[in-house]
Amino acid sequence: MKAIEEVLEGINHEEEQSFQPFVVNDLETAAEAQRRIAFFEDQKKDIDSIIEKQIAPFLAKIEKIKAWGEEAKKEHIEKQEHYSNQLELYIRSEVEKQMESGKKPKKTINLPYGSISLKKQEPEFQKDEEHLLEYARKIGFFKIKETVDWAGIKKTHKVVDGKMINEDGEVVPGVVAIEREDKFTLKLE
Repeated sequence: MKAIEEVLEGINHEEEQSFQPFVVNDLETAAEAQRRIAFFEDQKKDIDSIIEKQIAPFLAKIEKIKAWGEEAKKEHIEKQEHYSNQLELYIRSEVEKQMESGKKPKKTINLPYGSISLKKQEPEFQKDEEHLLEYARKIGFFKIKETVDWAGIKKTHKVVDGKMINEDGEVVPGVVAIEREDKFTLKLE
């Protein structure tokens, strides 16, 4: 006598092999279609599980290699920052010397492997929005943004023949209602 697992496996194997046209025309065939969908969903989950198990060792190796790379680069990054700081100190001192001698400072120096420069930056602004808004209102530098209360309109208006109508029967301009089919959903439990 075959074990129940073997019987179920045989049924599942038959389903996989013979994908024949299937028509849902009553509750029994609807239940069968949903059972088959659940079966295929389980099959996909099994495949995903296998994929995850096969990928896991490679992901661990990739992370290990990335960590090694970051650690190996630290020494070079520190040295790079040191030389970059030295270049910044140099150009700042050159600009300062030029300013002290009364010359217009040259803020760019071309070198064999590129250039170094000092660029003027905009100031960083720390704003107290409340006080700033109060001031802006006084001098007229503020904006008022108008938006549509769509939820309110939908509650108080009706859709008739693809048009939105208010309580007085007037058509609301700028709105076209496009009827859509009911959305199909499938829940597996």
